[in-house]
Order: sequence, then C-alpha cells, then structure tokens
Amino acid sequence: MCGFAAFFQPGRSFPEALLAGADRDLFHRGPDSAGRAAEPGWSLVFRRLAIMDPGSAADQPMTDETGRCTLVFNGEIYNFRKLRAELEAVGARFRTSGDTETILQGYLHWGEGVLDRLEGMYAFVLVDRKLNVALAARDPFGIKPLYVCQRGNQIGIASEMRPLFRVIDPQPDEAALAELVTFTWAAGSLSNVRDIERVPGGTLLTVSLQDGSIARHRFCDVLETLKVEDAITSDEATRVAEEAIETSVRQHLMSDVGYTLQLSGGIDSSLVAAMASEAAGRRVASYAVSLGDHPYDEGEFRQLVVERYGLDHHEIRIGGMEFADALPRAVRHMEGPVPHGGCVTLMLLCDRMREGSRVALTGEGADEMFGGYLRYGVWRNLARQDLLARFLPSRMLPPVWPFLGVKRLDGRDSAVYSAVYHNFHAMQALFPGLVPTPGLREATSARFRDFRDRLFAIDQVSYLESLLVRQDKMSMAASVEARVPYVHLPLARVANRLPRDIRAPGGVTKPLLKRIAEKFLDKRVIYRRKIGLWLPYDDWLSDPKGLGRYLDLLTDMDGRLRAYAEPAALSNVVARFRAGERRGIPSMWMLVNIEMWLRSLSKPGSAATTVHEPATNAVAPA
Repeated sequence: MCGFAAFFQPGRSFPEALLAGADRDLFHRGPDSAGRAAEPGWSLVFRRLAIMDPGSAADQPMTDETGRCTLVFNGEIYNFRKLRAELEAVGARFRTSGDTETILQGYLHWGEGVLDRLEGMYAFVLVDRKLNVALAARDPFGIKPLYVCQRGNQIGIASEMRPLFRVIDPQPDEAALAELVTFTWAAGSLSNVRDIERVPGGTLLTVSLQDGSIARHRFCDVLETLKVEDAITSDEATRVAEEAIETSVRQHLMSDVGYTLQLSGGIDSSLVAAMASEAAGRRVASYAVSLGDHPYDEGEFRQLVVERYGLDHHEIRIGGMEFADALPRAVRHMEGPVPHGGCVTLMLLCDRMREGSRVALTGEGADEMFGGYLRYGVWRNLARQDLLARFLPSRMLPPVWPFLGVKRLDGRDSAVYSAVYHNFHAMQALFPGLVPTPGLREATSARFRDFRDRLFAIDQVSYLESLLVRQDKMSMAASVEARVPYVHLPLARVANRLPRDIRAPGGVTKPLLKRIAEKFLDKRVIYRRKIGLWLPYDDWLSDPKGLGRYLDLLTDMDGRLRAYAEPAALSNVVARFRAGERRGIPSMWMLVNIEMWLRSLSKPGSAATTVHEPATNAVAPA
C-alpha cells in the first residue's frame, strides 16, 4: 500500500514546491521510498510502503521497458500471479516479482480491459505516452481512496485530499456537511470539500494530456452482482459461502513482509483469525483494543479465540484520556469527521501493530455481505413502516407505539434511515439549512424492489465505503496496510446471489455466517449479542479533562458550526448536556467531531484554527 499524487495541465512544468509538498503530505502512506516522474504537462509523486517485492527494483513510478507507460499504484492485486502467467504465455517479460508490473503489462496487452481482470484493492494513475492520455481507476468497492479536482484544464488526482489542497482553497461542501450531520458520512462522490470529488468505486477517469478534459466510465458496478437465485439450498449456500470466504482469506495472506490480525472478539474478525491461522500453519500475531473492565469490552470472547488457535496476542488499553488525546490526529488523517469513534482506537491499535508487521487482516465488511446489523433482523417491521410512511402523513398519527417509527421517518426511505441511530430530527432542527437532499442512498434504494435487497445495496455502496476509507486512512496514519477479506468481488458474487431467506430471514442477524463459524469457533463467540466497538462517548464527554475538553469549541466565538446554527441554540444544547440532559438533544459527540474537522480544514502550511494533540500518541499495554 502506498500513496500518490498526479498533476496535469497541458504544457505545464509543475513547480518543485508543489511536488515536494505533495511528497511530505503523503509520507505516512509510504515511508520506505519516494519517487517522481515528470514531463511537460504532467507530474507524478509517489510514496511507497513496500509489501510485495520490497526491493528497489519494484519502486515506483514504474515505466515499462518500451517507455510507453508510467504507473503509480496503491493497493494489492490478489490474483496477480494468475494474470502474470497469462501474460507470460503471450510473450510479456517481467523484471519484478510483485503485482505492480502486472498492471503495467496487463494494460499493454489488454488495454482498459485489464480492469475486468483485476481482483483486489487498488487505485492507480497510468500515463500512456502513445495515446497521450492518463488513466486513473479505483477498485469496484472503493477500498482504496482516490480523489480528483479540476480547475479549467488543471487537474489533480491523489490518494488523499491534502496534496490537492495545494492547488485549491479547501472549503467545506455544504451538501456533504448536510449528510455528515445526519448520516456521519457523505456518500458517493461527495468528498467533504468543495471542488474535490471522491472518485466512485469501479470508475475509470481518462485525462486528455492534449486539452485537459476528463472522460468518466463506470467499468464495474458491484450492485450488478445482487441477483438472487432462489433455487440455491441452505446446504449449498453454506458450502459455497464458506469456500468463498476461505479462498478470500488465503488470497489476502499474500505478503513478502508477513501479516497480523485485528481481533475484536466478534464473529467477523474471529472467523478471519481462525481461517488465517489454519492456512498459515504457524502461530500468527493478533492485536486488540481493550476497554478494561467496561461492559463494552469483548476480552473474554477474544481469549476463547486466542486459546483455540494459539495466537500471539497483544492488547492495548484505551480509555477516555487516550481517546481524547488522539482525536485531533485521527480527524486530520480522516480528512473529515471520523465516521465512527472506532477510527481513533483503530489508529492507536495500528500504531502498536506496526511493531509486529505492516500488514493487518480485518473483519470489516462481513455485516454488509451477510446481514449483520439490527436492521436485517427487524426488516419486516421496517418494511411495514416504510410502506405506511409513504401513504400516511405523520402529523395525523399519534406519538405512541406502533406509530413511532412511522413518525420518525416522516415520509423518508426506511431502508436509508434504518442505519441512522442518533436523533437526526434534533440535529436538523439545530441546523435547518443542513437537511440532506435525496442522494446516492435514495437512488440506490430505488434500484431494487425487495426491501432486503435495498438494505444490502445501500450498505454495500454507502455505509461500507465509510468503513473502508476508515480502515485505509487510520491504518495508513501508522504506515500499516489494512486488508478486508470480506470485501472481495469474487466473494460478493457468491454472497449477493444467495436466497434472501437464507442470508437475511429476519429475527436473527448473519445466520449463514454463524452456521459457517460453528466449524471454527466456540459457540459462546458466535451466539451472543453483537457489541461492535461501542464507546462510552457521553461518559467521556462528561470529563472536562478528557473528551469534554472539546465542548468549549462549540461555544467559542470562532466556532465553525456557529455559521450554520443560531449561536444561542448551539450554546443551549451544550449547556443542557453539561447539566446532565441527554434525551431530545443532538449527539454531542457528532457535534464535537464535525467542529474539529471544520477547524482543521486549511491549505498545507497555513495557520489553521486546530486542536493541538500531545507530542506522543503512545498507549500503555493492557
């Protein structure tokens, strides 16, 4: 995994200050080596985290031996050995043993068709001197981030937004901000910043080096895999899903520098740990966040997995003070509000994991593939509420059960808002100008008739991306590569065709994955209430020396959110929270989180109104 920036403008030679600045912006993504390539009209900047073929021969930018194409690539291609064999069979010659050159040679032989053959996580920019174009592509699920900005015929493309801030003045995008205050994540092409687009997964950009124009092409839509085959039996579903998961886990073990495991104690990461341990045939290191004796901690379940597979296990204890100290750093690396507080703990965990390896396998994505959220267990109720909300004006309904859910929706799409757990009505009342208009979530929901298909589709193109970008940016803040075996296109092709009554029958969550897990895990790990990484935000915010130190940001005269709310109203909700009130007020955690991001938004090197973090982010072993 690595980081890159690419700049284009016909005939222009880009200044050293811009390229050196972009290099500094991306250093954390690739501390092992740096590289550049430049000609009139374009420049590429690259930082490498060496995972496959870590020697200098595989450094980037990489140019083929004819000099036609130059490539910068971030990610991993898990089927590269198969593709390499195919290419060698037709005469391709390789100088390296990693996956980067496979993309380069694949493009020379198959053109854009190479994208139909790649299986993995990736973002890349390739300059084709013969065709006088540059191609930029992002993997189908958007596991690897990619951003683009365009001002006239000047174009910037990068793994993170910070290098692009050197060519535009970063300002918050109010359309994105409206989604952030409701959903905690701005979906689709919304990057959080005006004039910067997050390139959708499965998209190819073709930049003309002659006139600076951009053509866009969707080469893969993951939702086209959502085609249910009702004839599949329960036994067959179990067999093909288990095989697909095991195959993906084995492929994700590909590394020339070893790997470790993120282990929460939940079924998803525990199953990855089990399969990885069996495939490795040796002792594997695992890492976890401990909340100590807090009820949300899952230590007893982690221990069951550790003992069964003999893992070399390490834990770091994180409390309110460590969380508060690290929050500014996490927000800065996220380049937006952190979509989940787990971003902070994940970043701190990766700081520790880096001591053992620079590659980590995670359990991210299982919920979106196998129906792991509460909404999949209660989908029938949600579907009824959705139907009633479309035809019954909520103002005519009494504020009592069973009409509370319908009144909460007030005509909104239940499949979309079932993922919103905070009091979004209170948030929108506080910021009446930041009410999101229908966007990617609603458009995705409208593509499908069955309610469960709508849930899976929205999760796989919206909520999942927030988790994937979180994994990328928080791990890369520590120069660690996070991998997501559940988010693999071959696996999605299997999971998304399974019968709905097998994958999400209602009443339970992830029944198919739990059935598979019985072969690998103690039932006490499998059949228990899902916790996830819930954190005691309100408790921590009540500590003025911990997370509560940031509440004053909301009431300061230079507070950024004050521009979107009546200042007195914002001060009032903070006062109510400090007085112990919790019901009927917006999420204080979300407000602090968004305010910190708005204050951090500035051009590199300029003075920003930010929150200083401690000089060290180390945490003590549990």
